Amino acid sequence: MDASRALGALVLAGSGEYTPTMDIVDRYLLELTAGRRVLLIATACAMEGDDRMTWWEQLGIEHFRQLGVAATPVRIRDREEADRPENAEQVAEAGLVWFSGGTPAYLAQAFEGTLSWQALEAANRRGAVVAGASGGLGVLNAHVASTSQGPGPQRPGVNPQGVTGLGLAAPVRAMAHFDRMEARRPEFLEQVIANLAPGQMAVGVDEDTAVVWTESGWVAMGHKRVVVFEKGQERRVFRPGESVGVLPPPVRARPAAAK
Repeated sequence: MDASRALGALVLAGSGEYTPTMDIVDRYLLELTAGRRVLLIATACAMEGDDRMTWWEQLGIEHFRQLGVAATPVRIRDREEADRPENAEQVAEAGLVWFSGGTPAYLAQAFEGTLSWQALEAANRRGAVVAGASGGLGVLNAHVASTSQGPGPQRPGVNPQGVTGLGLAAPVRAMAHFDRMEARRPEFLEQVIANLAPGQMAVGVDEDTAVVWTESGWVAMGHKRVVVFEKGQERRVFRPGESVGVLPPPVRARPAAAK
């Protein structure tokens, strides 16, 4: 039996977390959670300060309140806080964990090997949903070469030799804000594809759009495109509601980045 069939849902979103554009996705996820607790984690933007984390948390609380659900923020700023047992316990008990935007490599490096990471991975194996948008993809994306952490200069607080993703959805590697990124930074797209390790695939997810894994496979949801890339292959474009069957199921492997 395919081990990935035991996993809870995984959501790779291009943007739009905690806004009405994600209502279609979040309503679907709430059906899957069957009333279990919703957690909001803003670690990806921790380098921007507590005020920014609070902004994301409050946005998420109000968004889920509009959907009839009470969501709970868990404030995790860094590795020390990700390793606190009380935070890991909350993650372990969640039915849906949403990671909002910021810097994906910072999120990955803050969680790697910690109690909260272990709790998240185990909770997903028990059926909990894990969702990330933009920088929140740090816990979902497959690791790629450090040169592909993102456009722009190296961010303070991010180890350029560290992991870029923790691979809950590996071997898939999502690129957020894809419609905007493709137009403004085509060289970044080329870099990501060039640095894919054997067996990895890249998926560009437009803003206000997500690609969602369940035991039935990958499906595009939201409002725009999901675009799949593989070395040596033509791009393949999928629209909301379409099965993205070319993407492999999650296997949780984190192969070494390609040289």
